[in-house]
Amino acid sequence: MPASPGSSERAPPVSDLPSRAVETSLRVRYSETDQMGIVYHANYVVWFEIGRTEWCRAAGLPYRSIEDAGLLILVTAVQAKYRRSARYDDAILVRTRMTELSPRGCAFGYEILDTEGRVLAEGGTRHVFADSSGRPRRAPEGIVGPLGRFRGAGRP
Repeated sequence: MPASPGSSERAPPVSDLPSRAVETSLRVRYSETDQMGIVYHANYVVWFEIGRTEWCRAAGLPYRSIEDAGLLILVTAVQAKYRRSARYDDAILVRTRMTELSPRGCAFGYEILDTEGRVLAEGGTRHVFADSSGRPRRAPEGIVGPLGRFRGAGRP
């Protein structure tokens, strides 16, 4: 779980969390960089979303099918820590894990890595399940069950 605001504790690295990781390969596009050729910080949050979407797809529940079932996964918090710069045309890997899951919501942890396995950034997002009008609601077992089974499949 990401550290809470004001907390001096650091969230455990995503690779240390007991849940299945999904890895997504990307390449830094020119439009994601600033004038110095370094990735603009907000793009890491976009990469977190890509990782989260691919994690759900790998779990057998693409976001679209979750939304078609009338359930939204709203972002309630984002945390990111930047360690090294990524630059235009770098190959990167987004490693994503679901770190928490309940019928009310979930959380994800992320690592952005370079080709040598160095952490460029790490972070987390927290989410609440909601109906199509944005009101919080409990997710049905048909969603929570498969996500939980997939999440637990990577445990030692």
